Amino acid sequence: MKKVIIVGAGAQGNVVAGVLSEADDVDEIVLADLDLERAKEVAAAIGSSKIRAVRLDASDRDAMTALMREGGYDVVVNVMITTFNRNIIEAALAAGCNYLDMASEELLESSRDETPQDRFIVEQLDYAAEFEATGLKALILIGGDSGLVNVMAREAVDELDEVDYIGIKDYGILECDEPVGLWSVPIYVGDCADEPIWWEDGEYKTGEVFSGKEEYYFHPPLDVNGSVYYHLHEEPVTIPQFIGKPVGYCDFKMGEPGSETWEFMIKGLGLAGTDPIDVNGVEVVPRDLLNKLLPKTLTPKKCMEMVKNGEIFSRLQLAVDVKGKKDGRNLHYKLWSESPNIIEACNRIRGTNDVSFITSVPMSIAALMMLRGQLKKDGVYPAETLDKEEREIFFEGIKEWGITVHRQVNEVI
Repeated sequence: MKKVIIVGAGAQGNVVAGVLSEADDVDEIVLADLDLERAKEVAAAIGSSKIRAVRLDASDRDAMTALMREGGYDVVVNVMITTFNRNIIEAALAAGCNYLDMASEELLESSRDETPQDRFIVEQLDYAAEFEATGLKALILIGGDSGLVNVMAREAVDELDEVDYIGIKDYGILECDEPVGLWSVPIYVGDCADEPIWWEDGEYKTGEVFSGKEEYYFHPPLDVNGSVYYHLHEEPVTIPQFIGKPVGYCDFKMGEPGSETWEFMIKGLGLAGTDPIDVNGVEVVPRDLLNKLLPKTLTPKKCMEMVKNGEIFSRLQLAVDVKGKKDGRNLHYKLWSESPNIIEACNRIRGTNDVSFITSVPMSIAALMMLRGQLKKDGVYPAETLDKEEREIFFEGIKEWGITVHRQVNEVI
């Protein structure tokens, strides 16, 4: 009997529960969230008897450990906001469960200057030795980005002798007459407002928010030229350490048609500032006010209603460029995703949007691989460490859910 506990019943938990519920070898899925009604709504939208909703406070590590230990779960899937990463991974470790997540909270906060596996470049790696010693697996940063894009990059890197450049892009379009969130807008705002990190000439570098503007063509079915900007993300932090070869340069850039509006609000007006300001004698933190006013992530019910009424359309593409040398030739690899739009995603898993779909299907496939013994390494490791055999299984798995990866290789003379 294969048992999984998903911590978090938001947009990502909806997808993971939906994918796992269709796997014949998954017998029980616990969907745990502080908001029990939200968890029940997600479970009802999916409509599988395998799913059971429970109330769980991710800030209570002891309660999580007890629930995980009592249930005897094979895998813990963390789809909570990153604030709770340490609590959840520590609970999984204490309960003897394998673990997956999609993002990090702490980037480059300290380092022990030992091997890459021991470096504390993201907080999950602080537990690498304990997971390895107990024979447990923790596959981290295995969403869309980070996750799918890291695996795409590794495909190209493995074919090159030297790697000069890795550039990762995320671009999406959204057409809707009312403000909506396809994932956590406050997290997006926070990442936009923090200094971006990239890797260059053997060291991590930082710059201004909304810097590094680049015009980039995104292939059909998106088929648009879009502006992307440096954006705080995990890929340039982990890829240079774990991709398997020295990397000259690595960055992550993100954009959307409304990026200039976000730039004006965040950089121009300072609406994501964290220092209190006086407003008619009242101390107000601009980011707190902005987050209070931002739209919440679409619930499954609201998403289904809007899709049914033709009130929303959105589509996302992830792209990876890798440049380097092979047998003395300069090669440029372009890889890009093709995935369901919001209508197709919502029809595939009820209540799902396109962003949560491409973010969480890769994690779901990785969870199935972990349950099936198809991931080889014990310890804590990011997505770009998957070997050729593991990547083949991974790509085949996401393809079954309508996510394909295109590849183009050009020789640069």
